[in-house]
Amino acid sequence: MTVGGRLFACNPASVNLGEYKPMNDTALLLCGDRSEGTAKIALDQLASSIQGFSDRAVQFLANDITDEALNFGPFCARVLLENGCAALVGRLDSFRMLYLSEFQAQPEYEPGKRAKSAFAWSGDVIPDEKSHQALWSVDHDLPRISRALFSKHFDHFFWKPALNRMLDYVSTLEQDPLLADVVNIDPDRFINEARGRSAQLYSTLSKGVHWEFFTSALLFDEATIKSAIRDTFLLVANLGLTSHFVHTAYASLDPVKAVSCYKAIRRLVP
Repeated sequence: MTVGGRLFACNPASVNLGEYKPMNDTALLLCGDRSEGTAKIALDQLASSIQGFSDRAVQFLANDITDEALNFGPFCARVLLENGCAALVGRLDSFRMLYLSEFQAQPEYEPGKRAKSAFAWSGDVIPDEKSHQALWSVDHDLPRISRALFSKHFDHFFWKPALNRMLDYVSTLEQDPLLADVVNIDPDRFINEARGRSAQLYSTLSKGVHWEFFTSALLFDEATIKSAIRDTFLLVANLGLTSHFVHTAYASLDPVKAVSCYKAIRRLVP
């Protein structure tokens, strides 16, 4: 497998994206269930990728470090981060997902040519907005209001209300160490912190994917790789769980199933 100009000695069977299997808990938490039509095509594609690479990332996290883990681990984690966020964008803003899926199915679509409407980390996940920009203003031009995953308006409409609903629900459950991180979430700070952490992880993992180091002193070691993989899982798990408490989110799980998926992930990634 070649990534960023590097050939990884990876057993192809270890990341099988072609054979359908029931979603694992990570894919289910991020992509949801019971989707239909074009949305199902898009979410199933994302789920297949998330499942294959998250399964491999868990193995890298649990086992002794190897050259394959050092080389391929950052790529697996970045796929989980990017595709997990893409699935969340699609479930919260279905038009974005439907348009991309339909456009890429058109005969004029050229995989080798950059489309202006392509999904992009900067713009679809990280908003292009000023920190001091007011949430409401008569001067806002609707097409220029960011609909990025971590935008102010997504936080206002989706994340904060969902976090409060999720915390209310979790407070009714029996105390569980697997939910300790969840109960400590501050809805007023969560998305700002998630945006900063996701940007940091994206930058770190990209260096592992694109081989940006020109000195061996900076090469990733076991602690760095495993920490980045773990932090990626925790970030997308918290976002994924919260997404199922957004009233308008597509393909949402019921609260019992969503919490069950989250706890299953935390058993694998303590």
